[in-house]
Amino acid sequence: MVDVGSPVLSFRQGQASCGAGADDAQVQAGPGVIRFSGRMTMPDPCHQLDAMLETKNSELIVHISVIAPKEGFCIKCVGQAPYDGEIVSVRPGQYTVGIRHGGREITRARVTVS
Repeated sequence: MVDVGSPVLSFRQGQASCGAGADDAQVQAGPGVIRFSGRMTMPDPCHQLDAMLETKNSELIVHISVIAPKEGFCIKCVGQAPYDGEIVSVRPGQYTVGIRHGGREITRARVTVS
């Protein structure tokens, strides 16, 4: 079992647009950090993405969810938004990283942090 310490998640959503494609996500590790990026489908381009980090032993799971807009007019089309983020303050070791969109696992990767 690896002691993951206190990893910290930072998350950024890119510009959402109309159009639906396949959701995807990529994960890569570097010194003390795990970076990830992907695309997520949402009900329309006015919704926002939010992320939360769950840690279980040597497993790190990024839960990405869709948040409804507060108010206002929005074009009626299926939206998709790119995102990226990183998990910092990760101790060296091997980790399993999962990226989940809502309740669906999009990717699972085994990475080594140096």
